[in-house]
Amino acid sequence: MDAVAILRNRVGAVNANLHVLVDRSADVDWITPVAPGMSPIGLTLWHIPRTQDWLLNTCIRVTAEVADRPEFASLPDPNLYGFGTGLTPAEASAAAADVEAELLLRYADEVRDELDEWLTSLAADDLDRPVEGFEERQRTRPAYCTPAALAEVDGLGGLPLGVLLMRPAVSHLLVHFGELDTLLQLAG
Repeated sequence: MDAVAILRNRVGAVNANLHVLVDRSADVDWITPVAPGMSPIGLTLWHIPRTQDWLLNTCIRVTAEVADRPEFASLPDPNLYGFGTGLTPAEASAAAADVEAELLLRYADEVRDELDEWLTSLAADDLDRPVEGFEERQRTRPAYCTPAALAEVDGLGGLPLGVLLMRPAVSHLLVHFGELDTLLQLAG
């Protein structure tokens, strides 16, 4: 079994599912939470590719994030909203107000393409090596190192690369898809 191929497949599935959910949510409010204590739909949709971008480019490769490219400047500012974790309800709604469907999907596709291309450079043995320096890299943006944001990533440092990729970049996002499915039913 080719573990890298499985990861590539799951990353592609996350992106494909995001496209489906953006289309399904076209007629609902992306800014106002559907239920108390829940994030706005727009924030959660944006959080999906942001998580992959942050993980790959900041925490693993130590390169510029796709979110910092000028063509994505009108999406939520990563310097203010990080990758969508540890936000207050007001911050979550403000970030959600900056999410536009077409631009979000272009961003998500670029993140997916970059992640997929990088994954093709790996061998299965690479997935077993721990990712060194995660905690230090997490502190590269002020929005990444608020107490609330740090609490969200506690325990990820030192994990093997394959586990780290499967947790926030795939499994965590699949949970959000279930959340979004439920919220869209409530919003409809």
